[in-house]
Amino acid sequence: MFAVFFNIIKWKRLLYFSFVLFLFKYCFLHGYGFKTALSFFDLSLLTLSFSSLFASGHLINYSYRKHIKKVFSVKNSKIAAYTLMATGLCFGILLSFKINKPYYSLIFVFLAFIEYMYSFSFFKKNFFNNLFKSFLIPFALICLLWFDSPINLNSSQWDLFFQLELTVIIYAIISFLSNLAKDLLMDVKNIDEDNFKKHETIPILLGRKRAKNITLLSLVFLCVIVFTVALIFSHNKYIFYTIIFLGTVPELYLIYRLLNSSSSKDYESLYKIANIIYLIGVLSVPIIAYYFKYVIG
Repeated sequence: MFAVFFNIIKWKRLLYFSFVLFLFKYCFLHGYGFKTALSFFDLSLLTLSFSSLFASGHLINYSYRKHIKKVFSVKNSKIAAYTLMATGLCFGILLSFKINKPYYSLIFVFLAFIEYMYSFSFFKKNFFNNLFKSFLIPFALICLLWFDSPINLNSSQWDLFFQLELTVIIYAIISFLSNLAKDLLMDVKNIDEDNFKKHETIPILLGRKRAKNITLLSLVFLCVIVFTVALIFSHNKYIFYTIIFLGTVPELYLIYRLLNSSSSKDYESLYKIANIIYLIGVLSVPIIAYYFKYVIG
C-alpha cells in the first residue's frame, strides 16, 4: 500500500525537486560572506510546503481519474490529498510569518488553488500538462530567490548577488525548456499507448513526425541559448568550457540522436540519454558555483 501511495505522489520527482532546491541554496545563496533570509531549516519548510502541495495535486488527480484500477481507494486518496494540501499551506504560512513576510502566504494559497484546479480539470495528458510539469522546478527556483533575499549588502556584494541571481534565472529557463523537450520525447515514445487511452498529446494531435520536429526545434533553441550563455562568459575560460562541455556538447549529441530516431525503441533510448544529459547539466551547478564562491567571491 505504501509503495502504491509513493508511486502516486511521484516520490522520485519530489526527491529530485528537493535536492535541486538545496543544491541551489548551498551553491548560490550560501557561503558568500553575506546573510540571506532563509536558514537551511527555513528552506526545509519551503521544500516541505512545495512537496506537500505537489503531492496533493497528484492524489487529487488520481482520485478523480476514471477508467483505471484504483489500488489505493478514492476515499483514502482524497483524505491524504487534502491532508497534504493543508500541511503544505501550514508550512508555507509558518515560513512566511517566520521571515516577517506574511503576504508571501498568498503564494502558497495561490499555488494550492492552481494545483487543485489543474488536478481536478486535466485527467487526460495534453500539452498543457507538459507546460505545467516543466514549470514546477523553475517556479520553485524563482520562489527561492524571492524568499531568500540578502540582508545588508554593500555595493560589491550587490554586484555579486546580481550575478548569482542572473545565473539562477538562466538555470530556471534552461530547466523549463529541458523538461518540456524531455516530456515531448516521452509523448512521442508513448504515442500508441496514449492514443489508446484517448489522450490529447502533441504527437496524437499533430502526428509523430511533426511532434519530432517540434521537439527538435525546442532542442535546437535550447542549445542556442546554452551556447549564447557560453559566449557571454567567453572572457572567462573556466565558465566558458564548463558550459560548452557540460551543456552545449551534450545538447548537440541529443539533437544528433533525435535526427536518427524513428522507432519507439529509439525514442525510449533517447529519453534515457536525455535524463543522463540533464543530470550532467545539474553537475555544472557546483562547478560554476565554485568559481563564484572561491575565485571571485
